[in-house]
Amino acid sequence: MQRRQVTLVGVADQAQVGRESTCARWRLRAELLSTLTVAQLKARYRRSLLGFLWSLIVPLFQIVVIGFVFQGLLQHEIPNYTIVFLTALVPWIYFNDATLASCPVYLRFRDVVKKIYFPRWALPLSIVSSSFVHFALSMVILFAVFAVIPVRFTPAFWWLIPLTAILTTMLAGLSLMLAVLHTFYQDVEYALTAIIRMFFFITPVMYPTAEIPEQYRYWFLFNPMAAICEGFRSVLPHYELPEPEHLLSAALFSVVCLLVGIAVYRRMGPQLPEVL
Repeated sequence: MQRRQVTLVGVADQAQVGRESTCARWRLRAELLSTLTVAQLKARYRRSLLGFLWSLIVPLFQIVVIGFVFQGLLQHEIPNYTIVFLTALVPWIYFNDATLASCPVYLRFRDVVKKIYFPRWALPLSIVSSSFVHFALSMVILFAVFAVIPVRFTPAFWWLIPLTAILTTMLAGLSLMLAVLHTFYQDVEYALTAIIRMFFFITPVMYPTAEIPEQYRYWFLFNPMAAICEGFRSVLPHYELPEPEHLLSAALFSVVCLLVGIAVYRRMGPQLPEVL
């Protein structure tokens, strides 16, 4: 009986050590990811006078130009068009920046990847986390605009949290997959740039889904980014959250992206130092 108690105590001690070592590993991974994120942000605005302000100036410039074209020249009658456009533009820029910037990340850090062993998945994920910082800053500007208009706070605002989680999950998977594939096949970035440009016009960023013919509207929102952009727009008066099946489809697509990204990384990631 005494031996059995001693054995159980030993197993409990080993389990405690295992839990502590697991916590230590995850803490180190989190520190690595935060360090790489800061490095990405510093590298992005190195020798730049305005620094982080560029992440706000560019979308504001787009809003002025497109607002002038749609409402000034084309006389498009969408009430509060500028804020309607801005609300969908914020998640789109997050998507655009994270996907395109993740492609060449292993090529940019080839010397580090070839010489030092570390969790290489942290590099593409640091692209997503640094893009998330810009997204968060843009959301601050967006809420400041809401305060000026003003837009009344409703329960619809809470949907921004799960919508952001869905988008971030999608980007984590896409960044892992695109970073690895582009290292092997450098046509990926060129093809992705063309696809995203086309994708921009079939996603309701410059226009709300109400402008789409009714017979196509339901199927149009199965585009994951359409559901996300329109979901962000639902915080505005007279705009509604997409149907549950559209949101569920976007969430499932994000999970699939993450699983595929992990699978591609696990299969092709060990070969990265040889390819580089």
